[in-house]
Amino acid sequence: MKKYLLLIEDEKLWNKFKEVINKDINTEILNLIKKKLGLEVKKE
Repeated sequence: MKKYLLLIEDEKLWNKFKEVINKDINTEILNLIKKKLGLEVKKE
């Protein structure tokens, strides 16, 4: 699996995202990608 660097220029937006996530950042980003693609996201 390839890994990518995520660059966020809007620091306020990034801080809000970090406050609302329930798991680690990688899992949350993968869940957002799956949701966007219409794939099932595990509810835990």
